[in-house]
Amino acid sequence: MTASQNKNDTKNDTKNEQDKNQSKKKSKCERCNYCNKKLKMISFTCKCGFKYCVAHQNPHSHNCNYDYKSEKCKIIEKNNPKLGSKLTKV
Repeated sequence: MTASQNKNDTKNDTKNEQDKNQSKKKSKCERCNYCNKKLKMISFTCKCGFKYCVAHQNPHSHNCNYDYKSEKCKIIEKNNPKLGSKLTKV
């Protein structure tokens, strides 16, 4: 074999390896953040920002650290007007 044939063979080998590596790389499917189960058609995104399966969709089932209570308090304060000026002392 000549030197040019060796170079061509090594180029072909590297191309074949690259093709194999690309075929091995699959798109990563989404998984439940709690149990690592594959999520298919239905996934639930919690307010903490992670995706969960049907079994762990509720905040208490995946030990959610999002503070729902303070969020609700802020919404109530925002939507309800202050009644201090409307009340008259008797």
